[in-house]
Amino acid sequence: MVTLMRLTVIIGIALTTATICARVWVSNILSYQVARSDLFVPNGASATRVLKDLAPNLSVTERKFLFFLYPFFSHVQAGFYRFPRASSVIEALKSINDGNAVVNRVTVPEGITSALLFEQLGGIRILDGPISLEQERWLKLSDPFAHNEGAFLAETYLWQQQMTRNELLELMHRALEDALKKAWIDRDPIVDTALKSPYELLILASIVEKETALASERAVIAGVLIERLKRGMRLQTDPTVIYGITKGEKILGRGLRRSELDRKTPWNTYRINGLPPTPIANPGRASIEAVLDPDDTNFLFFVADGTGGHSFAKTLKEHNANVRKWREIEAGKAQK
Repeated sequence: MVTLMRLTVIIGIALTTATICARVWVSNILSYQVARSDLFVPNGASATRVLKDLAPNLSVTERKFLFFLYPFFSHVQAGFYRFPRASSVIEALKSINDGNAVVNRVTVPEGITSALLFEQLGGIRILDGPISLEQERWLKLSDPFAHNEGAFLAETYLWQQQMTRNELLELMHRALEDALKKAWIDRDPIVDTALKSPYELLILASIVEKETALASERAVIAGVLIERLKRGMRLQTDPTVIYGITKGEKILGRGLRRSELDRKTPWNTYRINGLPPTPIANPGRASIEAVLDPDDTNFLFFVADGTGGHSFAKTLKEHNANVRKWREIEAGKAQK
């Protein structure tokens, strides 16, 4: 009887000790801090691999025990994650299980050329892989795009999952196609008097984009350019000349010379009739919308007014007067 009581006491002590030890062990695992403040989880990553990256000092047994306690943490979502300082492994795993990845953002500036866009994307470290080009043409262009220019919608893009440069460009290209398709369906009937296709609408939108940064002027300039096309007048816009010189690979950073205005390139609308063969930049939605619904003003000319906007005119006489005013303003600036 005494022996049985002693055995019972010994077993009780052993169980208590084991329970205390187990609680301490579990508590240590649950309070274990992550070894890093951020983690990229690729598509198809295993929870075991993720946990090993978060807590490399945990043993195989401890990792198995943790997933035994929290089986739902065996599901992880791809993305880039950041964790607050002193986060526990459990807190990090919950964040990854919930898919609380960092939202990545890239803004494509309105009027950027495709060459400069490719350069911009090449410097974004969170994107994977090269841009697929063959003879300088992006391989995933759809019809009727034979040229990179104008193929990507200028706006802000957000994503959480792993993304390659080609995948992001596909997202931008689809956004452009969708915007262009909708614009062509909703176009004002006046557009049909000057433009024959959505691609021509895109070309004109890219010119509007480069001509003004003022939202209030876009539809007016679109109206001027459409009116000139209707009348068979050359567009005579400086941005097309600049594109013919630079091919969109750099910013000119100075005024145009007379020899450049006279130089014949496929894009120089002082020397060619109608539209250039391709867009000259990647436009935003506002410029596309300006072309689909241009202002009907009967203006035929415009010139910079020295304040960041333009002076518009219906006759050549009015236009020449506006040009003289602009030259006087420029001369005054040069003397200061």
